[in-house]
Amino acid sequence: MVSTVIRFPKNNDVLKENTPFTIRTKTINIVTGFFDDPLKQYYIFPQTLNSKGLIQGHSHVTVQKIQDENEPLDPEIFAFFKGLNDPADANGELTVLVDNGLPAGKYRLCTMVSSFAHQPVLMPVAQRGSQDDCVRFTVVKK
Repeated sequence: MVSTVIRFPKNNDVLKENTPFTIRTKTINIVTGFFDDPLKQYYIFPQTLNSKGLIQGHSHVTVQKIQDENEPLDPEIFAFFKGLNDPADANGELTVLVDNGLPAGKYRLCTMVSSFAHQPVLMPVAQRGSQDDCVRFTVVKK
């Protein structure tokens, strides 16, 4: 079964505003680098497996500014979003540069692990840990 950890930033990290940083994630039990064109093939075919039974897919990261910690975040509003479409590196990591950094504030960063055609990954049992990870961090003025 698929499981992900966000390696950077860590939960409760404090970053400097408007300073570039690299998001780092690691996911197990998925073969990454499988990404179709979301404009033409979104959800168009079922989840695929390789010869070892591992899901072929990719991941996304989304960063949202937290306005009220007691309310759900609006899924249509995000400060940063990126599909991690390449195969994982030699350490099993997927990375993306947030090249302009973020303005000061509190943020939630989450992964969204997907199959080749962008569906959330299908797992064999309901009672399990999540395939995704989220962390909360703060960006402060320089």
